[in-house]
Amino acid sequence: MNQSFVCAQLSEDPREVFVSATSTALRCFVTLPPVGNKAPTVVEYNSYGKASERFRGFSKGTLVYIHGAKLRYDLESKAYSLHGGVVAPVTEAFPILNTVILCGRCVKDIDENDPRVCKTTADGLMICNQTLSVNTGRNQADLFNFYAINSSKDALNNAELLMNFTRKGTGLTIQGRLITDAWRDKESNEKRSQTKIQLVSMTLAPKGTNTLAGQTVKSSTTVASDKVAPLWGGKTAEENDPWNLTSGLPELPGQYGSAPTLEEAPF
Repeated sequence: MNQSFVCAQLSEDPREVFVSATSTALRCFVTLPPVGNKAPTVVEYNSYGKASERFRGFSKGTLVYIHGAKLRYDLESKAYSLHGGVVAPVTEAFPILNTVILCGRCVKDIDENDPRVCKTTADGLMICNQTLSVNTGRNQADLFNFYAINSSKDALNNAELLMNFTRKGTGLTIQGRLITDAWRDKESNEKRSQTKIQLVSMTLAPKGTNTLAGQTVKSSTTVASDKVAPLWGGKTAEENDPWNLTSGLPELPGQYGSAPTLEEAPF
């Protein structure tokens, strides 16, 4: 799974580009509002097919809601981009949405002794990084780096869960948000920024075998294969119709009566 649901503002007018010899797309940069004390996030958005015809009428500055777009990451340019989905204009009263859902497999084990992967700050914040491989089809995949951060007082310790329960090959579905850190380089005094995925929640994929602590997990509900409980708990439709709502309905063909002949049909 790879879907994004975000509110954004067009940073430029959409421009038409060729994506193949016979097809085109509308492309432009959009700006996602800042999250907390972070900076605004700028990503490239691509609209295809019939959806692009409506997108063509949008212009720079338009507030839009992008529903169900796919998030892509280019390793060479280290840039995120959004593709497809449905775009609709919104008003300033529309809530700010920034949700990314990705499903894939972790590509590395977490080394607790590597500060680039897992560390605790002086303020007591725990930060853990992981990389997710998401299939894009045709035996190809995108790699998405994401991180979890929490304090010891947080009810949901995402960083600790990420460290304890994920390793190379672990199936994982995450819900996150695109955020951008901005700072000024101490040596060159130049402005720099980095866009990342911040983990909000995650779900581990079920294991290949239904075992728990070495024991087979059995279903708590069984249904006899030779008898299935009928609709309405064995009662008839009339018994479940105390207000007589079904009275006066025409008889149906088949088991409820013979089908009308051509001469008897009401048309």
